[in-house]
Amino acid sequence: MVVTQKKLGDFCEALKQYLKNVSTQRDCFHVTAVRLPDGLSFVVYEFWDGEEEWKRHLQSAPNKAFQHVKVDTLCQPETVSSVAVPAAWCSVNRD
Repeated sequence: MVVTQKKLGDFCEALKQYLKNVSTQRDCFHVTAVRLPDGLSFVVYEFWDGEEEWKRHLQSAPNKAFQHVKVDTLCQPETVSSVAVPAAWCSVNRD
């Protein structure tokens, strides 16, 4: 995602809240964001238990709130990619 300079603060605050909300979701076992060297580009990585859980998340209030912020702060539409990962590759200890 590429953010407009004038809206960078708004975006960063919304991103922090989004990451906090998603990290508490039972079906998301990892979420992180990376700020690229240009300072205005971000990549968010989310790892969900399955496609249905991810699709359900897309309808959630935290996701919809972040979508609204992105509309107001990004200088171009975001690119979304998904990759199916075999469960055997994901060894996460869930106590």
